Amino acid sequence: MEGETSATVAVVRAVAEAEGASPGDLPMLSDVIDPEAFDALFDDDRAGRSGVSFSFDYCGYVVTVTDDAVTVDLQ
Repeated sequence: MEGETSATVAVVRAVAEAEGASPGDLPMLSDVIDPEAFDALFDDDRAGRSGVSFSFDYCGYVVTVTDDAVTVDLQ
């Protein structure tokens, strides 16, 4: 993921790109996950963290987020 982009923003951008849509056209990500808790998982300042990977369903895709990537796969 980009260093200055939050995990939630990276997810919305990746899914919007996969959909060929504007991020504002997508359903609220907060309907699927808790954005604050999700972003905290990938916070660069969090000590002792390694190899975090989180997957969830959003807009008909399986979204997987790691420290350095967001992947979007059709369900």
